[in-house]
Amino acid sequence: MSDPLRLVIVGTGPAGMRAAEVLRQKAPQAAITLIGDEPYPPYDRPPLSKAFLTDGLAASQLLLKPQSFYDEQRIDLKLGAAAVAIDRAAKLVTLADGERIPYDKLLLATGCRARHLPHPFDGVPIHYLRSLADAEAIRAALRPGVELVLIGGGFIGLEIAASAAKLGARVTVLEMAPRLMSRAVPPVVSDFVRALHAGHGVEFEFDARLAGVARGADGRLLVETGRQSYPCDLLIAGIGALPNTALAASAGLAVEDGIRTDASGRTGDPDIFAAGDATRHDNPILGRAIRVESWQVALNQAAAVAAAMLGAGEPYAELPWLWTDQYDCNVQALGLFEPGLEPILRGDASTAFTLLGLDREGRIEAAITVNTGRDMAVLRRLVALRAKLPPERLADPAQKLADLLKAARSA
Repeated sequence: MSDPLRLVIVGTGPAGMRAAEVLRQKAPQAAITLIGDEPYPPYDRPPLSKAFLTDGLAASQLLLKPQSFYDEQRIDLKLGAAAVAIDRAAKLVTLADGERIPYDKLLLATGCRARHLPHPFDGVPIHYLRSLADAEAIRAALRPGVELVLIGGGFIGLEIAASAAKLGARVTVLEMAPRLMSRAVPPVVSDFVRALHAGHGVEFEFDARLAGVARGADGRLLVETGRQSYPCDLLIAGIGALPNTALAASAGLAVEDGIRTDASGRTGDPDIFAAGDATRHDNPILGRAIRVESWQVALNQAAAVAAAMLGAGEPYAELPWLWTDQYDCNVQALGLFEPGLEPILRGDASTAFTLLGLDREGRIEAAITVNTGRDMAVLRRLVALRAKLPPERLADPAQKLADLLKAARSA
């Protein structure tokens, strides 16, 4: 009898967990090892900036699977164990404690880390949010009346701002760009989100340039920009994330703002694959490589890559889909709403609306819903078809999306 196939996964985020789950389903006899440097079993990250901060969730409520799942599925879960090297010739993963784990197929699901402010802000007491430990530290500091300065007006920064405002904190957001969420959404969405936060008392400085952070005589922090000084009790930076590529790079694998893979998660080594936020993977729909930090990629791409590790399955081919919940508002973005697209507004830009993005030929390339998430199911079909319909029909809320889809299919 031959030895069981040795499948090793580095990374205990959602991508690593999902890959382990699919591998066990498809390879019942394989030996599966799941390695993570955090002390917790795989947990859900989206609630960290929302319900975990505001609703008093216990850490156990974030777990994607109970510990019993890994025991029952015979998945060897190694926690608090950082992978530090890959020996591709010997097919071994070395851990920080010196343990060496042999593999036949290796999956890198190393995720991302929070981008930190550069020098000279090293050593300043700045909070970042990426891990459960980060969220616990922020939650302990948030209370009514706390003055919070939050650097960064992207998805994560604004979710923290909303949670803090709900808890009674006084929030100021410093954004380096001229508008909010500028890399992901067009101005009409930025304007809506700004008004939403302003209605909850959040203040903003745009085109902000951080000049310094000092400790005042009263022990509080003083955040300086080129225009103003902001005293605060708590300083949080939500300025994006960086893919964890060092392990791959040190093993000689291609890295390009992410671990470079094909649409099935294959790296340049036939026995090493990568999945999740850390990957820059080929997207067959868009016809180019992309890196997307999202729940969708973490779970769906990981499932496709797990099948590919076993020589089966189809390439991962989905349009990027992102969402954010702030207060009682839900924003979803399908596809990449790039600057060259013509925005078509459906609905009231002050309350609830859907935004379509048309390319130069008038075809629907992307869509955003703001408190109209019910539209997303039909929008997925319209974008997949790259539907081309008269802009005036698309902009008319009286024209049902289902009817527009029928028209596009019959065109």
